[in-house]
Parts: sequence; C-alpha cells; structure tokens
Amino acid sequence: MALMRGVRRLGLLLLAVVFLAMVPTLAAAEDTIAFTVDDARITESSGLAVDSAGNLYWTVNDSGDRGVAYGIGLDGTVQGTLNFRAQPKDVEAVAVHEDRLYIADIGDNSGQRDFIRVYRFTNPRANGLTVTYQAYDFRYPDGQHNAETLLVDDSGRLFIVTKGRNAAIYEAPAKPKREGVNELEEVGSAPSNVTDGTFLPGGDRIALLTYTSVEVIDATSYAVMASVPIPDQPQAESLTISLDQKSLLVGSEGKKSKVYAIPVPSDATPTPTPGASTDPGAETDVPEQQANSWQSQRGTLLAIGLAGFVALVAGTVVALVRTPG
Repeated sequence: MALMRGVRRLGLLLLAVVFLAMVPTLAAAEDTIAFTVDDARITESSGLAVDSAGNLYWTVNDSGDRGVAYGIGLDGTVQGTLNFRAQPKDVEAVAVHEDRLYIADIGDNSGQRDFIRVYRFTNPRANGLTVTYQAYDFRYPDGQHNAETLLVDDSGRLFIVTKGRNAAIYEAPAKPKREGVNELEEVGSAPSNVTDGTFLPGGDRIALLTYTSVEVIDATSYAVMASVPIPDQPQAESLTISLDQKSLLVGSEGKKSKVYAIPVPSDATPTPTPGASTDPGAETDVPEQQANSWQSQRGTLLAIGLAGFVALVAGTVVALVRTPG
C-alpha cells in the first residue's frame, strides 16, 4: 500500500508539472510571427509600408538615421536600400501609393518645429542607389504637434495623425505645393498615442496602431468601429497590410524586432468594453519609454491568473498527498 501511495503521489506531481509547463506555451500560441527584422542596421524600425510592385515592405529608422529607407523581403531580410541626400530630423512613418513611396519626417517630441516634411519618391527600388526626391512641407493650423503616422488614401491624398492627448487627424491639400509651406486641415479626432496606421482594402476604413491595440475607424466620420489587442511588443511602432491583404502586420522598435501577423478586423470585431475609452482626451501623452510597461499589462494579468492556478493545483496536489491511503 505504501508503494501504491508513493506512485500515486509521484504521478500527480508529474501531471501538475507537465500541465503547468504547457499553459504558457498555449497562451503564446495565438501570436503569429510573420518575420523577424534582424538586420543590424535597423534598430528603431518606425513605420512599415507594403510595396506590392516591389514585392517587399519598406521601413525606416527613427530619429538619428541618415536619408535611407530599407526594403524588407517576406522573410524579414533586407533586400536593399533606397538612399537620398537629406538630413531628416525625426522620421516616423512610411507609406506607399501606386508607384510612389512617402517618407514622413513628422516627429516633434519637443514641439518646436515650425513645419514638418514629407519626402516623395517615384518608382522606388531597393537597389542601394542614391535617388532624387520631391519634398512637401506642412504646418498645423493650431500649433506644433508630435506625430508618427502618415496615411495615404486611394486618391493619393495625405493625412497625418498626431499623437498623445487631444490627438487629431489632419488632411493635406489635394495637390500640395513644393514651394513654401502647405497648411494642414483638422478633419477629425483620433485615439490617443497612435504610432502608425494604414487605410484598409476598400478605402472606407482606417487601421490605427497604438501601443496596445489596433483601432479601426471609419474613413469618413473617423468614429471608432472596432478595437483589437496586439501581441506583446517592446514598443509597437509599425503597421501595414500584408502583401496578400489577408492580415495586418504589427512591428516594434528594437534590435531583431519581431513582426506579427494579426487578422484584419472586420465590422463584427467587438469595440472596446466600457472603461477602455479611446477618447483622445481621456489619456495623457505618456513618454515612449513607458510603452514597454503598457505592452506588459496583459502579460502581467496572465501571470497573475497563472499564479492563482498554480496555487490551486498545488493545493489540490498537497491535499491528495496528505489523504490517507
């Protein structure tokens, strides 16, 4: 009998250990990695844009890099660069429309820029050459703003989404001039802390990335239609549609950053629950250094839940072990 009790106790302990080891794996299985950006030159990937003609994605480094964009293949390998003779101040976004690549020098953390600039390249190629460009300068109608998101609609019109408290969407003139500064027009409010975005196929919806979610808004009213969480990342900064248009790709700053694929939200995707407001006035502009803690909140909740489960299983095992045979 003593031998049987010992075997039973050992079996229960082993079962508990195996089951608990499986739980984190099952929790992470939902996150699909599309590719990893492991090129040593890309340490602050800020923005991602799909280039169907080139069969690749474009990305740029955040502030501090020279005039360069990186063409990334489907496996995350850099296929080549596009170089241009300029010294951007704070590049934050890229976008592609038809045969044109846009690089947005729109970051302004200190709120001191008199104007922001968007570079335009025709027939971009990731071949390492230095190319010419056209540039458009823009000014907000209500003072300086920090922004990390450039949108281009089906007609080729540019939009800039500001970041932080009282975030808003600004529309550029249909045909911006290359000389002088173009005036932007505020057309709607935006969720807080948007770091990238893209028009979805069809052009009637816009996907906006925050540090913790993708917010889908109507392209006309700018009302939030759906909200979906994103996989945990150090600092989510890039969003684009996949080449096959079947998923959204979400990327982060940092070395060897992972780019995740998530389903394209539909109209049936649940909107935020009460208390999870997307009102731009409901949040303050939190410094980017805190993005990591935001991303880890869901992981913390999961860990708390697992800890409680561990305690429950442990208590059950102890009770069974102490039960007289």
